[in-house]
Amino acid sequence: MTFNIASCHESQRGIIDVAHTIKIEQPDIIAVQEVDRFTHRSGTEIDQSYELAHLAGLPYSTFVHSMDFNGGQYGNAILSRHPFDAIELNHLNGHSQGETRSLGIISMKIMDKYRLYFGVMHLEHEIKSLREAQTKEAIELCRCIVPENEPFILAGDFNDSPTSRTLELLLTNGEFLLSCDKCPKTFPAHNPNQTIDYILLNTKAMEIFELKSYRTSNTEKTSDHLPLIMELERK
Repeated sequence: MTFNIASCHESQRGIIDVAHTIKIEQPDIIAVQEVDRFTHRSGTEIDQSYELAHLAGLPYSTFVHSMDFNGGQYGNAILSRHPFDAIELNHLNGHSQGETRSLGIISMKIMDKYRLYFGVMHLEHEIKSLREAQTKEAIELCRCIVPENEPFILAGDFNDSPTSRTLELLLTNGEFLLSCDKCPKTFPAHNPNQTIDYILLNTKAMEIFELKSYRTSNTEKTSDHLPLIMELERK
């Protein structure tokens, strides 16, 4: 699952509503974007990555720092039902314009033979050249972090369409696979007409998993993005 939560500011009960949306879907692992940690706007004692995991019934979580913000930090998170390790955090600076973004990658043992690598990424939303620069940077980082023969899932808000240069780079240079012909529209949540959130698999992941479904959540809208869910089954 991937979900841009807009720092839990788009619903009446905030983080409680967002956690409820996640809990209904029962994901094993989730990439979360736009997460506040100890900020003035969301609470100087609130780590949204930890609180969201706790409220959604997911015992493992990690915050992925993008930048210092509003007296605290802002970035992404990975929440999981299963323990994980090998946390890798990398800032995506592109050419030093706009907000600093980040790529976080964890790994977990899923079979005797494999480790599953799972990444969260949030790309620049306004400056096209910066978004593409961040994408190229992310692809090189993924190559350095993830062994070629291990399954890898990369999820997040890429802020671009399926026909964009951003996606072309990820699918060609990055060698990821897009598991849809007509990809689910995820933004804006109340009248979605754009596909900007994705869950991508590498070739090894496609070899060992069977894709059962790839869809948005039909639960109550709790952010400006719809949650995107991919169901995989081991072959």
